[in-house]
Amino acid sequence: MKPFLLGLSPTIENSALLSTETTYRLAGENTGNLAFCHAISRALGGDLNSILWDAPAPQIDAMGDIGVITMANQLGSHVDLGWAAKPLQDVKCKLVGIGLGAQAGSLQEEPEIPEGTLDWIRNIQERAPGSHPNIAMRGEFSQRALERYGLADRTIVLGCPTLFISPDKKLGKTIATRFNKTPSNIAITAGHQRWTHLSTLENSLVEMASSTGGGAYICQSPLEMVMLGRGEASLMSLESRNACRNYIAPHMSDDDFVTWSIRHAHSFFSAASWMEYVRRFDFVIGTRIHGAMLALQVGVPALCLAHDSRTVELCQTMLVPYVRAQDIASGITLDMLPDLFNFDPELFDQNRTKLAKTYVNFLQNNQLTPAPYLKALAE
Repeated sequence: MKPFLLGLSPTIENSALLSTETTYRLAGENTGNLAFCHAISRALGGDLNSILWDAPAPQIDAMGDIGVITMANQLGSHVDLGWAAKPLQDVKCKLVGIGLGAQAGSLQEEPEIPEGTLDWIRNIQERAPGSHPNIAMRGEFSQRALERYGLADRTIVLGCPTLFISPDKKLGKTIATRFNKTPSNIAITAGHQRWTHLSTLENSLVEMASSTGGGAYICQSPLEMVMLGRGEASLMSLESRNACRNYIAPHMSDDDFVTWSIRHAHSFFSAASWMEYVRRFDFVIGTRIHGAMLALQVGVPALCLAHDSRTVELCQTMLVPYVRAQDIASGITLDMLPDLFNFDPELFDQNRTKLAKTYVNFLQNNQLTPAPYLKALAE
């Protein structure tokens, strides 16, 4: 069976030649999307062709036998995927979904899922390659969100496919070995300038990274942040730039902020390039789960500052080190990192092996061939 990605491409080709608006759109308005698209493609042998969801059914069918849908936090009142459900009604190829999650303020909430999104899920489940579950969920919270609608039976819990990028069977041990209680080179997974309730925390992260040396500020979304990461702060409106400056470093003047962003802010349009860059750091910290995951996959200790149900669920499912952002909203300092980085390498590796087995079985049950390194992780 010939698989293909039904969703975003893992890499934005020729990104340097494209405008930031174009690259941002091609990345699905968050460059973190490229991380799990890269992970899914790698788990299936790499170099998979891709086509976007809104392509006509005949074009989708022409791509191959099984469309592997790159999913995200699409369960909740924040999005109605009725527009995506209709094209699938005419698709003849088989479908498998990976990475579906629910979005809520906390794990105690029950997300309301629009009927259009439910239709989208039904259309996917009806096109399973066999009788086994064909949608992999991010965690039990997301799976429970579907139970209310009678759609959980055709799903399994996997976490995020980014957990399985590295072939290192003892990845947890590698991470623990590299942990330095006084890191001298820190990268920040940048937040969102409209998360003003976390601005004091973000200020402290930037101060901490700057005090240890060069430091990096890796931007994923929204567009204004990605512009900062491409050295385009001077092209932004003063209003937009001030919103970013107030969130990141309110003590800086406008000129100093522009200079700072050119030196420290980065945006990536390839997960491979992102990982190659981040492996030089001692520690990675911030509110973006995929930024943390890419660091962990190259053995760099990372701490996710979980700010919603989505990030908490993923961290708990994969045993990724995390702290609830609300608990440290007043800010952190360098000497707090050893206590905050609560990481058990043995449990992490045991859990990763267990989830890898689930992943391999899931793929094989859906007539997909796992890459040899993934099968080795599951042994």
